[in-house]
Order: sequence, then structure tokens, then C-alpha cells
Amino acid sequence: MAKVKKAKRKVKRYSASEKKAILDFITKQGRGGQTKAVTKFGVTAATIASWRHKDGGSGVKTAKGASKELRAVEELARLIKEISTVEARLEKLKKSYQKAKAKL
Repeated sequence: MAKVKKAKRKVKRYSASEKKAILDFITKQGRGGQTKAVTKFGVTAATIASWRHKDGGSGVKTAKGASKELRAVEELARLIKEISTVEARLEKLKKSYQKAKAKL
């Protein structure tokens, strides 16, 4: 009988910018971000954990059991940041709309 050889997995090398993008995605997602990154980018959880460990942590962390007020303040800060981003995008769209309308 002939022996069947298993195909070796190819090792994927990630550039510093790719690593940073993935780690930023995890930080932005918050709780469950690492799991989402595993499915989205196809990187193993062990690899991401290694990057986070070498990076010195995962960034901003909320203490376990933080008070409701603290969590509410953090949520409000996140929402304010998101609102400002959306408003900036809206202004750009309004300017583009006015330019297109002026061409008519």
C-alpha cells in the first residue's frame, strides 16, 4: 500500500500594518472582538493572543465588575465619538450633493 502524505499548511506571515489593523479591530469591537477577528481575518486565536501579549496588552480595558455609572459613561463617550464621525461623513455628503446639484 502506498502511504498518503498529508499536505503541510502554509504559514501566513502578517506585516506590521496587518497586525495593527487586526488589533485595532479587536479594540474597537470590545468584548468578543478577538473571536470576531478570528472569523473575519482567518487568524488563529493563539496568534492574536501572542500579538496582544507582545504589544503589551489590548489597550483600554474596563475593570471587571465596573460600576453601572462607569459603564454608562464609557458607552456615552463611545456614542459621542461615533456621532461625531457620522456627522463629519454627513457634512462631506452634503457638500458632494451641493456640487452635483450645481452641475445640473
